[in-house]
This record gives sequence, C-alpha cells and structure tokens, in this order.
Amino acid sequence: MNIRSFSIAVVIPSLILLNGCAHYRAKPLKPLMPTTQSVEQSISFSYEVFDVDDCVRYLDRNVIAKGYQPIQITLANNTDHYFSVSTKTFSFDCLKPQEVAEKFHTNTVGRAIGYGVAGLFVWPFIIPAIVDGVGSSRSNKRLDADFSRKTFRSQVIKPHTTVNGLLFVSCDDFDENFTLTVTDQANNQYIVLSPAKPKYNI
Repeated sequence: MNIRSFSIAVVIPSLILLNGCAHYRAKPLKPLMPTTQSVEQSISFSYEVFDVDDCVRYLDRNVIAKGYQPIQITLANNTDHYFSVSTKTFSFDCLKPQEVAEKFHTNTVGRAIGYGVAGLFVWPFIIPAIVDGVGSSRSNKRLDADFSRKTFRSQVIKPHTTVNGLLFVSCDDFDENFTLTVTDQANNQYIVLSPAKPKYNI
C-alpha cells in the first residue's frame, strides 16, 4: 500500500469517527404548564425535577451522574405589580452554571495529543488531531453558552409576564420540599412560595 492509499485508509475513517465524538446537541427547554389557568391576580410557580432522560435531552449530559440536580422553574406574574426574585432566596444553594458546565468539558488538549503523538510516526494522524481539537473546543463553548442561557437568574418579573429557567443544585443538598421568596417591589412585601403552596393571590 502506497502512502496516499494509506492516508485515505487512515484519515477518512478517523474523520468519520470524529464526527460523532466531540459534540453538544441539546434541545431547548419546554415550557412548563402554569399552576393556574385563571386570570386572577396572583404570582405562581411551576417546577420540574429533571431525571436522567431530561438531562440528556435538554443538556446533552447526564449531570445527575456527577452529583448535580437540575430543576426547571417557571414563575408567572399575573398581577400589575413588579416582583423581584433572587437565586439566593431559594432554600437550597444554587450553583453557578459555569461550575457545572466545566465538569463536562471534553479534554481538548488530551484528545489532540493522542492523535498528535500518532502523527509523529504516521503523518495522516495530524489531520484528525486538528479536526478533533477544534471540534472539542467548539463543543465546550456551545455547552458553556447553553448552560448559561438556560439558567434561571435573579431578576425582576414584570407584570403579566412569565420567566423560566434551570437551577443547578448539589444532589446532596436538594430537597423537594423547597421554598423560594419573591418580593413585591411596590411595598417590599416578601412572599414565600413552595410546592405545597405554589400560588399567592394579591
């Protein structure tokens, strides 16, 4: 086998295999059903505790396996008031999305070096090293951006609007009987919501 034939025999299969290695493909979050369908003056929330299938579908990673529990939160403000909500007012500690995302980065340097070493002896392996290194880096950036974009943040909820996002919690700290506190900016009234009492009428 001449060098050209060997290159084709080695590089093309390698590139085909790499096409499915370093990737990030996650679906957008689905909207949660509101706690109430009525138009009464209320602030309410819905939530969903992710299982492994949800993690793979919406985060493309089984984050539970590494000790992180994602919870999707939807807050609906059906009033004429402005409410503020902070991730610090949840009864569990909310983790930063960057902290979680970094645990699921593919090893760009390690993957490139693996092919690169082979490339010192068989030069066609240099091409998969470059392709895989670039693909791994891009995958990590997409993962970081998507985790950040989907995260529920401290914010002001405008009248008659709904906010939605994910919270990341240590599996050891998570309790399904959690609470969250929102503040009515008109009078600084604190309102505590929980799965047992997910709605507060104004």
